Amino acid sequence: MNENDPYTVVKWIFIVLAAAFIGQFGKTFAQFLMRRTRARAAGQKVPAEKPVSASLEQRPVLPGKTGEGMDLQTPVQVSSDAVSDIPDEKNQKKAAKARKKEIKLLKKMFK
Repeated sequence: MNENDPYTVVKWIFIVLAAAFIGQFGKTFAQFLMRRTRARAAGQKVPAEKPVSASLEQRPVLPGKTGEGMDLQTPVQVSSDAVSDIPDEKNQKKAAKARKKEIKLLKKMFK
């Protein structure tokens, strides 16, 4: 068996990737806990929002460009009818439901 066995290399790559994922998750979770603790110590009400980012449905759509890279962006025409078709009540209900689920999950995590 050679020292540069491909299976050993692949195994170590997966081990390093798993450790990086666990480390990043731990870092993000620790920052969330520190923010929450500091807010409680300061006497502020702890927000019931996600610590990471908004979901895709809640992100604002920017008219004019699409694509991730600068060279991939293409112009897009946004009609005012497409924006007015979505009722605000539906979005508010979705956001409220998502907040309730998050609160329930956080309560369950910290029991």
